[in-house]
Amino acid sequence: MRKLLSFVAILFLAVVSGACVNTFAVHELNQIAAQYIEDGNYPAAISRLESSIDLDGAVYESRYNLAVAYLRVGDCQKAFTQIKEAEKLIKDEPAVFYTLGVASNCLADNIYHKKTPDGLEEEIVYNNPEEAYKMAKNYVDYLTQANDAFDKYASLVPTAEDVNEVISVVDQNKQKIAEKKAQFNLE
Repeated sequence: MRKLLSFVAILFLAVVSGACVNTFAVHELNQIAAQYIEDGNYPAAISRLESSIDLDGAVYESRYNLAVAYLRVGDCQKAFTQIKEAEKLIKDEPAVFYTLGVASNCLADNIYHKKTPDGLEEEIVYNNPEEAYKMAKNYVDYLTQANDAFDKYASLVPTAEDVNEVISVVDQNKQKIAEKKAQFNLE
């Protein structure tokens, strides 16, 4: 019995010490990544944050910072995926809702615009009616999701310096939604 209790105690200590090491490593990786983001070295930040998530995917800061880094390099889909994961991990964090709004807007914009290899923006036209309808519906869905996130952000921090800009984006999105719904008879 004494051997069994000793074995259980050793296992418990191993689990606790392993968790502490992971927590420290995740914190360290997040700090390094934050500096990389500040310096504009987004690929290095992404690498560190992906490592951080591999160690502990339940730290919302890692997911949030990774979403921000992905947005900075223009990868809206990966940013959206990470910020949705961050949203699951923490409730009522204004920065998460703001970033979710930005990522959703980015996905909507990418439905009708793309960057050419020389860095210019090019409009995408869908000639197939079924595809055009599907893309219009996705566009409206992303803009609606962006507005919901921006509204939540504004309700959480009504005195933030950028709240009027956010409300302006919401109003612009509402107009775009109405135009696309009218164009494609969406409801």
